[in-house]
Amino acid sequence: MRITWRPEWYGLDQTVIVGDIDYFYLSKNENAFAKGDASEENKKVYAEIIKIVHRELDEVKGLYTEELSYRIFLDHNSFIQVDAEENVGEVEYPLGCKIRDWEFEIELRIHKIFENSSLDCMNMCTEEALLAAKTQRAEKYKRLLNNQEY
Repeated sequence: MRITWRPEWYGLDQTVIVGDIDYFYLSKNENAFAKGDASEENKKVYAEIIKIVHRELDEVKGLYTEELSYRIFLDHNSFIQVDAEENVGEVEYPLGCKIRDWEFEIELRIHKIFENSSLDCMNMCTEEALLAAKTQRAEKYKRLLNNQEY
């Protein structure tokens, strides 16, 4: 399945990294990744990220969105860092890099679709469980990106 990933910025987007198998939230019609805070307007899926493609950058390894500067990981352990808070969409690193379009096409393999929304899941999880999941994901992202720092 192919769907669109277009940033909302401000840390409101899901991290996607090629090879990751995890829970993600999609829009109700499954044509885009869900954005923003927990909501009843999305659905939970268990899926694998197969490929990420951008019109200008070609294939990328990952889109890391856990902070207010997003990182787009490319081949050969390089990345592009983009402001996601103050000067939204402005490339911070490398200098002189210009990107006109922030839409990515994500190929994913869905293993299971759930009836739960992100709001349902947030209401069922404890703070400890959320923190543990965040820590596990950080370790997994580093491994998937070949120990590249993000």
